[in-house]
Parts: sequence; structure tokens; C-alpha cells
Amino acid sequence: MIRWGVIGTGSISTAFCDSIKYSKQGKLSAVASRSSKNLKKFTDKYQVNTFDSYDALLDDSSIDAVYIGTPHNSHYELSLKTLRSGKHLLCEKPMTMNSTEAMILLNEARVNNLFFMEAFMYRCHPLTHKMLEIVKQEFSDQEVLIESSFGFTADVTEDHRLKNPTLGGGSILDIGCYPLSMARLIAGNLMGKSFSDPISISASGNLSSENIDLNAKAEIRFNSKIKAIIKSAINEEYENSLRIKLNNKEVFIKEPWHCGQFQGQKAEIKVIENDDEQVFKINDEVGLFTREIDEASQCILDNQIESPFMSHADSLSNSIWLDKWLNELQVIYPANKIETSSLSKSPFLKNSEDLKSIKFPELSKDISPIVFGCDNQINEVHAFAMFDYYYSKGGKVFDTAFIYNNGLSDRYLGNWINSRSLSDVVVLGKGAHTPDCFPEKIKPQIEESLSRGGIDKLDIYCLHRDNLDVPVTEFIDALNECKNLGLIDVLGASNWELERFKAANDYADNRGITGFKVLSNNFSLARMIEPVWPGCISCDEEYLSYLNEKNIHLFPWSSQARGFFVNKVEFAANEHFANPTDEEEKRVWHDDLNLARRNRAIKLAKDKNCEPIQIALSYVVNHKVSTYPLVGPRNFFELDSCIKAANIHLTAKDLRYLEEGS
Repeated sequence: MIRWGVIGTGSISTAFCDSIKYSKQGKLSAVASRSSKNLKKFTDKYQVNTFDSYDALLDDSSIDAVYIGTPHNSHYELSLKTLRSGKHLLCEKPMTMNSTEAMILLNEARVNNLFFMEAFMYRCHPLTHKMLEIVKQEFSDQEVLIESSFGFTADVTEDHRLKNPTLGGGSILDIGCYPLSMARLIAGNLMGKSFSDPISISASGNLSSENIDLNAKAEIRFNSKIKAIIKSAINEEYENSLRIKLNNKEVFIKEPWHCGQFQGQKAEIKVIENDDEQVFKINDEVGLFTREIDEASQCILDNQIESPFMSHADSLSNSIWLDKWLNELQVIYPANKIETSSLSKSPFLKNSEDLKSIKFPELSKDISPIVFGCDNQINEVHAFAMFDYYYSKGGKVFDTAFIYNNGLSDRYLGNWINSRSLSDVVVLGKGAHTPDCFPEKIKPQIEESLSRGGIDKLDIYCLHRDNLDVPVTEFIDALNECKNLGLIDVLGASNWELERFKAANDYADNRGITGFKVLSNNFSLARMIEPVWPGCISCDEEYLSYLNEKNIHLFPWSSQARGFFVNKVEFAANEHFANPTDEEEKRVWHDDLNLARRNRAIKLAKDKNCEPIQIALSYVVNHKVSTYPLVGPRNFFELDSCIKAANIHLTAKDLRYLEEGS
């Protein structure tokens, strides 16, 4: 039996405690609350141990797993404490206030090998499973509209949790998460997956005086055939139903979230076509909460860290699209502003040395084998979490640019450096991108980048593009002026042809001034057939030989060929990696040599028990040229993949096999 502790004594926790007595694998052991009045009621009713502090419950070694039933805004902090206390976790939906907090919790469960599940009860119920079976049978490979709603009228004051922004008020987080989760589940089922991410969302709704959504509607597209319209409200009564439609055929479920809980555990699925109606009756003697408790308990007994009914990837995806829905309506909670966020301080208690420190002759600071690209952060909270995680793993070098994220990348990075009082990070900045690739643009752009981030200098600075109409001498003179002013230390260029790069350095040598010591062109196991973007330049063997001869450091972008090395056969089972677009992949990377190299990377990955994309990155890290690849992870899972790749040793024989097949 799994011994459960319950945090919170509200109505949802009461329902959990009422239901666990029917569980086959779960037993109620303790309850914690800050309300002495509520604790007295629970003690009298359930005859269990009670704690007047959450920490005391988490310190109780007799408890195996914890259920959290407190308001939304407390889920992240309590869940993080629970996992760090070594206890398994079932957290009420939504599991966090935003997808960044969700990412941290899921990673914590993963690294500590602890079960974690977001409590969408309907996912564990036979009504849902039967519905998926029917939908797959009736609607596969056809144009389908999914309609789902959850709405009620809440006559509560503005400080009530349903309307209070600090407590996560609003309809989307509280109940809109249900129809969103359901639509993604059904779309995935129709596409042969456990869930599906949308490709677009458009939303409308009404906001309160406190700027939280009283009601909201979203139209979501999954592909050319599957669309969903979902609604939520705390100021309107909705049908609270699920409809899957195709022409004159429809599958209908009333209150699919409760699965007959309030109708004597009896629910129905109706399949309606023209005037015919077929009814599938689902009679459940176990109960909605009890099924969820049994599922979580059995997973824990089976040493599983997630349930197939509500996987970690599914929860993270749902959280990401809740963020997008809220952003469409411009709903911003205090938890999503870094100054009032739980992530204003680093959540990582100690640093590791997963990424080794490397001496860099041109700087007084050490660097790391991979460089963190600062152009994939969706907001400042997400940026701080990603930067903290990379730094906690030993990462030191951050790549930003004047044009990244309309200047927000500079600001996010500088704010993070200053808030953490860090002096050992290396900032690689870039500027003078086309159409501003002129010597006179360099200094003002550097000064603006520094001002955005509130930092004094850029450790490494690369011209983001080249302008063939400008003599290399003018670029080198302008860069040396900035170096002499103390704005930059190491000079570099990005996307420069070899002859221009050589000419610039020859001029600097003849004048006795500083030349380029860094190049940031594309370089990968896969050759770039056509430029990814206009003005992009890659490195060939002649270029690499020059860099090696002159001891110039290569900081390559797209070193993993933008997802080309993701094993397509295994991709469907690995939801953590971004799926590259087929059009770009074929245009930029597809030829016989690259496809052969990808096949060899897949084979070598099996021998070394890793992913092909990790072999591709390791190839760059292990190259004879002094190479520090730029990576652009969107989450901890992608970053951990890159870190593992940086620590894979490839022999000269391995490198030759990847390149030539012998």
C-alpha cells in the first residue's frame, strides 16, 4: 500500500480523502493544513495524523506520496518541496502557474526518479478510454471539429481565489485547462499519438477589472483536418460537454470531466448520425477520485515516474498552450513577472561540473564546451530558469545578439547576470546585421546592447553578417576603436567568407592591431547545401584548416543541423525535441552525403547508448579545431541532451567513420 499525505483541507482535498478509503493500493496517512479549525474536522472525520505545517508533513518518513489540493499559486513551491523531500507526488490541476514552473517540477521528478502526475481525473476513467476508442473508429483520417466547454457562474468577491490574480484566478487556469487537455488528447488519438500539440491558437474573452479572464474562447488547429473550439467561464453557465463532429455524425458526452460522478457513477457516450442515436453506458463502481488514486499508487509500486494516462510531456505541453491562450488575452499573473515570480531567485541549490571549465587564452575567464543561445526564451521568467539551469551545470558562455527577440535577449541576460551578481560568465554578443552591416553601426549597437542589459562590456563580439561593399579594413578599424574604449575584448565575425576573413586578419597583422580570433559560421556533421537564411556561410575543409593553423576559435551555429539528426523512426516516442520543418530540412540538408552521415550517426548512437542528435553535437565538440558549438535549448530536457553530448568522447576513428563511413 502507498501511504498518502494530503496538503490542504479544501473541498478537493476532502473529496480525495473520502475516496481513498475505497482504493486498493492507497491509504490515507496524514493531512496538513494551516487552518486549525479544518484540521480538527479532518482529525474527527478520518482519524489520521494531522500537521499544522506543510513542512512537518513532508518531514514524516512514514509517508510515501503526497497529494496537493491547495490553490494554484502554491502548487509550484509545495510540489518542489515535496519532490526534494523524496516523496512521490499527485498535484491538482493546473500543476503550476506557468510552463516554466512546470518544466522545473517535471525535471525534478525525473532527476530524483520520483512519480509525478498532474491530477486530471478524467484521464484515468473508462468513460474517457471508451470515448477515444469510438472516436478513433468513427473519425480517423477525416475532417473533425472538437467542441468542448466548461463554464459556471461564480458569485464571489474579487479577493476570492477564482478572481484574485495572485491566487491564479480566472477561467482558463481553473477550468479551461480541461477542454484544452481534452482537445489535445483527442487530436493526438486521431493522429496515432498519446496527445498532439496545436499548430495555432486564436482567442477572445472578457477580462475583469483585475485583468483576469472571466470567460475565454479559443480556436485551435492541429492540422489541416482537425480543429477545436474550446470555452471556459466563471461568469456564465455553459453546456459543459464534449462534441466531436463530422458532417452529420457526432459523438456527445455531457460533463466529460466528472464522468458521472454526480449521477450515481453513471455516464453515457452518444453517437448520433442523422436520426439514429447509439448510446454507450459506462457504469463505474470505483469512482473518479479512487481511480486516479489507484493509478498513481500502482505506478509508484511499479517504479514508474509517470502515468501513460497523463504523461510528463503531455502536462508540459498543456501548460505551454495554457500560457499561449492567456497571452492571447494579455492576462499576466504576478507569477509571470520576474520581480514577483518564484523564480526571482535561482531554484537550484548547488552547482555541478557537468560541463567542464576550459581555459580560453584570449580571456581571463574560463569557458564551457557548449554555448547557450539566448534566442529561444519566451519571457523573462523562462529565460531566468534556463540560464540558472545551464549555469548550475557548469555552463559559462551565453550567446546574444542585437537583433535577438527585438532586444529582449540582451535585457533578459543582463538582468539575470546582475540579479545573480555573477562575474564569471562570458557574454558573446553580435551586431551589425544586414541591413545595418556598416562600420558606423557597430559602436552604437554595442552601446545599446550593453545599456539594455546593464553590463559594462561584451567579452566576445562578432559582426553578425558581412557586407561585401565595405572594405574589411573599415570593419577592423571600427572594431579596434570599440576594443580600445573597453566595450569589447575579443573580436570575431559571423557568416564571413574565408577570403574576406583572411584579408581582415592580414590587415590587422600588418597594422599591428587586433584581428579576428573567433569565427561563428555554420559547421555541422551535415553540410549546409543551401543557406538557412540569406547571408549564412558555412565552413568547408579549407576554412577549418585555416582556423586550426591560426589558432582561431570556432563558435558554430546550427551545429546539430537544426534537428536533421533527430531519429525520425523514434521521434514519435520522444516528445522533448522540436520537430524541424520538412521543407527547410530538405532544402538545407538533404543530399546523399548528409543522409549517409545521418544513418551512420544513428548506428553509432546505438553503440554508445545515446541519441543521433547527440552524436552530431559530439562530433563538433570533439573536432580538431578549437570548437565551442552554440545550442538553443527550449527546455531542460533539450539542454541535458546537449550536456550529455558534450561529454561523449569520440575517437579519431569514430570521427572518420561519421565523415567517410570507414
